[in-house]
Amino acid sequence: MNNALVKTILILAASALLSGCFGSRVQLSEHERKISDLNERALGSAAKGYATDAQELLQEALRLASAQDDRNGVSLTLLNQSRLARHNGKLQLAAQLVELALDNAGGTSQYADAAQEKALQELAANHLAEAGRWARISLTSEQGNLQGRRLNLLARIALMTGDKTEAARLAEAALAANKRDGAELERANSLRMLGLIKAQERQFDKAEELLQEALKLDKQQEASAKIAADLEALAELAGLQGNKELQQGYLQRAETVRKYSKVISKQ
Repeated sequence: MNNALVKTILILAASALLSGCFGSRVQLSEHERKISDLNERALGSAAKGYATDAQELLQEALRLASAQDDRNGVSLTLLNQSRLARHNGKLQLAAQLVELALDNAGGTSQYADAAQEKALQELAANHLAEAGRWARISLTSEQGNLQGRRLNLLARIALMTGDKTEAARLAEAALAANKRDGAELERANSLRMLGLIKAQERQFDKAEELLQEALKLDKQQEASAKIAADLEALAELAGLQGNKELQQGYLQRAETVRKYSKVISKQ
């Protein structure tokens, strides 16, 4: 996984976490700003390949949050440590950290984020049943406006298990929730998933419409890694239609986006 893609995934996930941790308050306290800044700087360092710097920044954030009995800040930092470990292939360390996050976040609004990270780790280990169980826990624990994000993960797991009917149902529910909540990047995720399902069902016109809409949204949000994913999905659609020239064109465009992407956090 290239650095640009990793940075996109981490920064977008962190944005959702920061929103959940510190709520919708107009202003953060000085302490909250410090924790937020340290986490964002750590993710930026990690994306540039400075793993040691990232870990030091996260350890400082964890120390400051712990000293103030700041459960939200501790949860945020533990989850970012866990994410970094997962994206670096350190699944055992990631599992240890997410367990700490789950324990710390119990009874708070952050439990849904911790449960989703646990689901993603089970998914990385190809434990689809456990991934689904934790994704459902994440959905039922959601106290804010990230229901669409939780439903997208459940839809993705259903698709991986081969249950296209359930995947489509969940993705439709996610699409409605994301549209309602103005979560444009997650809305694009829902559209991409539905487009791929329609493509597999050989409903090519509908698949094209959905995937082009996802691409349009991701371009509006300047989400390079997601733009590449949309182009790759369109390439898959072209392949299913037997249009090898169009398929290759989409793949080349996706490769170019990944190569030259400059990641901007937009969620």
